[in-house]
Amino acid sequence: MKKIDYLVKVTILPEDLKQASNDRACELFRTYQIYQLLVESHLLWRVCLIDEFDHTWVEVNFINNDGEPEFHTIKLDEGTYQRVEFDTYRVLDSLA
Repeated sequence: MKKIDYLVKVTILPEDLKQASNDRACELFRTYQIYQLLVESHLLWRVCLIDEFDHTWVEVNFINNDGEPEFHTIKLDEGTYQRVEFDTYRVLDSLA
């Protein structure tokens, strides 16, 4: 476990997901939709994991248009989010 003292606000889409946005058949299209949800929400997200490569991950859980729950974990690309100071909390540092 690690301790951090910030939340994240996702501000822009990564370039690869911008390209995927034009192709519904692309394997990244669903990731694009979820990342876009993060950007458009203007919400502050709690980090769930900082992995061994120092990548930041957040959990995104919601009810989809069919009324079904969806559960996702998204790795945030550097430069696509801002850190917002917050109380200290623990996050995972590996999935093992």
